[in-house]
Amino acid sequence: MSTLTFKTVNLGDEIPTVTRHVDQEMIWRNAAGSLDYNPVHTHPEWCQTAKVFGLESTVAHGMMTMAFMATALTDWAYSAGGTLKKMETKFIKPVVPGDVIATGGTVTEKHVIAPGKNYVVLDIWAENQDGAKVAAGEGEVNLPD
Repeated sequence: MSTLTFKTVNLGDEIPTVTRHVDQEMIWRNAAGSLDYNPVHTHPEWCQTAKVFGLESTVAHGMMTMAFMATALTDWAYSAGGTLKKMETKFIKPVVPGDVIATGGTVTEKHVIAPGKNYVVLDIWAENQDGAKVAAGEGEVNLPD
């Protein structure tokens, strides 16, 4: 396997998939870390009657899903000296306890700016165990020359 650099990356390259199992404990920890204690995330009993999003369960924070997507980018780039430059995400479907979320991406653009400033753009995604997209977006990653 070659060393990851701007020169060795090609359009269409896929980054390794990162998979996470979501449970209520993970959602509660994210609530504590983000200080977002909205009952749609933290109160399973309330959710059974409120049925937010038509569901009888809590839902994970969107930013938790986005963090999973960022991990796929940083796991791929950081060990080679790359850095996450920018990321935009759209949330498509709620993530619930019991979901297994896979995240990954595909290189779609290469931008030559200057030594040390060259970057790639990736289409990024997150999907559940059923293959349904729960989030999609775009990430920009600086890579060493």
